[in-house]
Amino acid sequence: VHPAVFSVLSGAQQTWSDSGTVSERRLRSEVLSLACHLEYPPCVELANQHFKDWLRSNGTLNLPTDVAETVFSVGAQEDHGWTSLLHTYKISLSEAQKKKILFALATSRDTEKLQRLLAMGLEGEVIRSQDLSYVVWMVARNPKGYHLAWNFVKQNWDTLVEKFQLGSSCIRTMIVGTTGQFSFPEELTEVQQFFESIKEQASQLRATQIALDNLQKNIRWVQRNLETLRNWLNEQMK
Repeated sequence: VHPAVFSVLSGAQQTWSDSGTVSERRLRSEVLSLACHLEYPPCVELANQHFKDWLRSNGTLNLPTDVAETVFSVGAQEDHGWTSLLHTYKISLSEAQKKKILFALATSRDTEKLQRLLAMGLEGEVIRSQDLSYVVWMVARNPKGYHLAWNFVKQNWDTLVEKFQLGSSCIRTMIVGTTGQFSFPEELTEVQQFFESIKEQASQLRATQIALDNLQKNIRWVQRNLETLRNWLNEQMK
């Protein structure tokens, strides 16, 4: 983590709360999320402590809104934490809490858990069908999950279209979301081939063109900046 983040984090750590102005709260949320994602030990340790307190309360402890996603995401990296969060999702009456839990479950680095999450979303018994597009989108944002999410959409395309209808926002979210992390020519080719295989349906979907445009932009960005970024990283590691 960059020293500048440490500086902000030291202040944010003192108040894992909802205090402060709107901008201060947003900054706290983003910095804590980034620091824990990068496994900055003080952040992970404190998030783990908050998560253990939450577990001991049987989920009755009200975590600060600004840090709940971060606390849940750190807790979800362990088997017991992931399972406990899934159970809470099933019984929770709060839409906001359900979203935070799904976000956390999708951050797991365990690909089997990510595949299980996608399967449960398609099944619609544990994970509500109405949350499936969000689950697919969040798994696709996970470096361990974006190929899983894309393959899930391809393999279950007919079922997804039947469940959500072709022109729905859910289908649009899944198409754009699962291709958003792609940035190499071979990935573009794979996406184009799939869209060609569903040509009649794809012609009715603006989302397919948006996905292709985004992918091409990603490829151009990598071609322009990858070498510069690689050189910078090599310099930092000397």
